[in-house]
Amino acid sequence: MVSDERDLVRVRTNYRHGEDLYLYHTTATPQFAESLFLNYIGMTNSLHDHPQWYNAVTHNCTTEIYTLKSMKSQPLDWRILLNGKADEMAYQKGMIATGGLPFKQLKQRAWINPAARAANDDPDFSQRIRENRPGF
Repeated sequence: MVSDERDLVRVRTNYRHGEDLYLYHTTATPQFAESLFLNYIGMTNSLHDHPQWYNAVTHNCTTEIYTLKSMKSQPLDWRILLNGKADEMAYQKGMIATGGLPFKQLKQRAWINPAARAANDDPDFSQRIRENRPGF
């Protein structure tokens, strides 16, 4: 899904029911983040000429990121296939800021559903969902 942050977050926290959303701060360098972003935009643009079917297992938001050139050096991990486990993998590989917290506590602090609901139309939405989150 391509959208702005507010729409991406609110569809999961304010409109769908039963979904939990977690926000982590990445440890990626600005250079890597820019490369990944440009690769993602390139992939998105190519869908215009070469549409692909979404598949919850083989072609989803998480697995498609790992097909990008910027991610080729990242080893594949079974947790990429299970959306609920990707954060644990990122934690163990040092890909997210931990604030020195064990994973269970970090995940509790990263849960943003109440903050996103409260911030809803606030112009400072991005800032508000990051308040009191490790790494921000």
